[in-house]
Amino acid sequence: MSYADITINDKSRVKSWLHRKRYLQALYAVREFPFNFAGRLLDFGGGSGEFCKYILNALPDCLPVLYEPTPSIRQEALSNLEKYKRVKIIADLKDSPYPVYDVIFCMEVFEHMVEEQYAVLFKQFLSVMDKNSLLIISIPVEIYLPALAKGIFRMFRRYGSFDANIKNVLKCFFGKPPVLRPRGTIENGLPYYYDHLGFDYRVFESELKKYFKITGSYGGPLTPMPAALNFEKYYLCRMQ
Repeated sequence: MSYADITINDKSRVKSWLHRKRYLQALYAVREFPFNFAGRLLDFGGGSGEFCKYILNALPDCLPVLYEPTPSIRQEALSNLEKYKRVKIIADLKDSPYPVYDVIFCMEVFEHMVEEQYAVLFKQFLSVMDKNSLLIISIPVEIYLPALAKGIFRMFRRYGSFDANIKNVLKCFFGKPPVLRPRGTIENGLPYYYDHLGFDYRVFESELKKYFKITGSYGGPLTPMPAALNFEKYYLCRMQ
């Protein structure tokens, strides 16, 4: 099953719509950029490359680069973006065509990363940033009311699995997600969490503040509402 099959092409119309909606939500962060913005933009962990299509639709003169370290998913991006010659696709940040980016997007990556890897990624961001760079990170909200809504949806699809277990769902609803989460490894050998359940954006935010200045945040898909009533949270960050 491809990356697209479990995101934008998921058989659930609700899940598919939410994944497409989050691309538009992410672009809300650059809504004040001029249409002819020609800056350098990095999609960090860009998956199958679908977001780059949305980027070019909103900012057709920008210079987008997609960084995807997982070989099979990167191959999906190469196929998906075959007609989008403006997008450069790289497997390693060392191959970046630009030393610094004006905007960096990192969407729904950290919920899959083990906590020990947070600092590694933060330092990778910093390596391609300067004082004017804007970093936009999106993460899922997996506690409180959103966790209950997501948990019920998952239980209808795969009742009894780790993220569709009533005990685990209720723990998240009460703001105390399970500490132990099932781990695996991805193709490049890095440890990996398959399930979103157990991710705590409060812990992530605490670590993020150690490396970056958070200049703003908003929720999604209901932008005006607080994170506790949204499925995602978006952080706007600058170098300290």
